[in-house]
Amino acid sequence: MDAKGISMARFRKIRRRLFPGFPSGTDVKQMRARALRRIGLSRCRVPKLLVDQPDLLYGSILPMAIAEHVIQTGHLTFLQIGAFDGNQNDDLKHVLNRFPVKGVLVEPQPNVYRRLQALHGDNRDLTLVNAAIDKVCGVRPFYMLEGGDLECASFDRNHLIKHGVAPKQIYSQEVPCKTVHQVLEDAGLDSVDLLQIDAEGYDYEIIKTIDFERLTPAMLRFEYRHLSSADIDECLEMLSSHGYRFIVEELDLIAIHTNAVATHEEVIGRNRAA
Repeated sequence: MDAKGISMARFRKIRRRLFPGFPSGTDVKQMRARALRRIGLSRCRVPKLLVDQPDLLYGSILPMAIAEHVIQTGHLTFLQIGAFDGNQNDDLKHVLNRFPVKGVLVEPQPNVYRRLQALHGDNRDLTLVNAAIDKVCGVRPFYMLEGGDLECASFDRNHLIKHGVAPKQIYSQEVPCKTVHQVLEDAGLDSVDLLQIDAEGYDYEIIKTIDFERLTPAMLRFEYRHLSSADIDECLEMLSSHGYRFIVEELDLIAIHTNAVATHEEVIGRNRAA
């Protein structure tokens, strides 16, 4: 142990002797993490170079998780809620061209949906749905940008304002709404391997509508940056109770079911045995 290590060891020993009830080690780290979280910050262990040059980062690991699933099973089924135009900021666009997939893409904005149709309309393995996902089927006002397209379109008008859209530029339109289970039933799917949600702050509300006894995706990815800390914790607790474990990305959370991990380990075991 170097001089610095010896000094720190002595300091900790003296601190424990003088302040036996004072938190240390893991307790201090947890207190510090909670304090930072209250003001919207968190500790970062990313190397400084990658903080300064984020373009050097690989980005989302979702395509790798999907590739691993396809290697195991030979195919992928998916439901994408908030598909937008199928192009912008879409990690699935590369997956669709590389792997055998069957899926449903849901987008509520009429103008954007037309671009989605132009991109994927000829693909017989994809079902396109011009609707919003909600707790019940029906119609509901949806807020969008007047004279343009917006990825942050939402059921919540204030969500657009938070993103810098002037109130006079916002208009609402009644859009058809379907439930997750209804969309899958209409598409002839009993289940999906991947559920991808980008619903601009409505993600957890959608997750709460899922009957996980009927539908248990191997992977579930949703955007958490617009959720409150309380909603994030509540959502993770609910998903963990259904057997999910998590990978945290900058803006999204990937929940992977433990059954999927077990299947992967079984495949490795069979390959080794062979």
